[in-house]
Amino acid sequence: MYENNGKTKNLFLLTNFFPYGNAEPYLETEVKYYEDYFDNVFVCSLQLRPKDLESCRKLPSSKFKVLPIPKASDLVYFLYAFHVLGDKNLYQEIRKLFVKHRFSIKKIVLLFVYLSRAYYEAGKISNWLKTEGVSPEQSEGVLYAYRFEYQPFVALILKRYLPNYLTLARGHRFDLYEEFRREGYIPLREFLLDNLDYTVMIAKDGIDYLSKKYPDHMSKVVLSRLGTIDYGLGPVPKPNDPIRIVSCSTITDIKRVDIIVEALSQVKDTDIVWDHYGDGPKRSIVEALANRKLGQTIHYKFHGNIDNASLMKIYSKVPYHVFINVSISEGIPVSIMEALSFGIPTIATDVGGTNEIVYDKRNGFLLPADFELKQLVKYIMEIYQDTLSSKCKFRHEARKTWAENYSADHNYQHFISKYMMLV
Repeated sequence: MYENNGKTKNLFLLTNFFPYGNAEPYLETEVKYYEDYFDNVFVCSLQLRPKDLESCRKLPSSKFKVLPIPKASDLVYFLYAFHVLGDKNLYQEIRKLFVKHRFSIKKIVLLFVYLSRAYYEAGKISNWLKTEGVSPEQSEGVLYAYRFEYQPFVALILKRYLPNYLTLARGHRFDLYEEFRREGYIPLREFLLDNLDYTVMIAKDGIDYLSKKYPDHMSKVVLSRLGTIDYGLGPVPKPNDPIRIVSCSTITDIKRVDIIVEALSQVKDTDIVWDHYGDGPKRSIVEALANRKLGQTIHYKFHGNIDNASLMKIYSKVPYHVFINVSISEGIPVSIMEALSFGIPTIATDVGGTNEIVYDKRNGFLLPADFELKQLVKYIMEIYQDTLSSKCKFRHEARKTWAENYSADHNYQHFISKYMMLV
């Protein structure tokens, strides 16, 4: 807890879309821990589209105030680009691109978009601060960017007005691994690493990744894992149950849900029930593939987006044999944390930080990123056909992994008390 020194303790959470729509579902758990430490939590909901405003999730208490910031028009961002011309970081970054032989016109365009967006949103938040009466003399706290992209730069702009505030950012997957981005580039990595008070990785793999790319800029990079709430163990499948499989992710090229379809199409004369939770741009394509390839013994359903509380109720009632994640890129999937907390063994690809949560042949199985379909089928059948004692061992290890490393109560309270408290 902060000591009471007469100043208001504020947290500014910079996050895209949340709490509107369905974005950042796992942030819903983390925000519940803020109100014990802060007088106010200002949620700056960035890059909103009109459709996002159609639904808004309930926040924990009246301490939370939301500032919706709609995505501006291209003309507005273009005009803010002239403001960017006065920022020395623009020229320093261009110079670094030249020195490292990474310069291209497309990267410069991305750099301008990054900076103009940050200045536009920081301006909106600064004006809001004044209307809310947030004074640098009478308050202190944290400027926290939930993603490690342009949002931390917004925090550093705001720190010019709020110098007594800590700045930190979390790195996950899409906002961290540059090779999966356009032009293989995310601007101002070194600047952020040097100027944020903390850059927080959710997986050791993230720290290793940054250490290889930016070894001279690692002094304030720390590890703090995400976590999930304890809903207790899920029901154990009965010996005569069909194989019950669950997966939960967006349906995109990176998540490769279509490969689950291809693998299940190889299973013959075995009853399987497969539930997939999550939506995405590839859903219609993957559903069509399933309709063509999965026979009468494979009973499947694409449930689309479902709120987290409802999904947890399902996990507490349905006796799933295994959770599957065959993504080509990950940080550490919160979806796997949730499955393990219910004692559900997991089969997943060994990418990103997944091997920090799935322990091969202990709480599930790890697949190489370029695995053959028959490997996935083999592991599904192995979990299903194991003796009762082996099944119980898998489920015990799944729950143990979660309890030791991914409990929300432990991880978030440790994160806030260690990295969000002013000295």
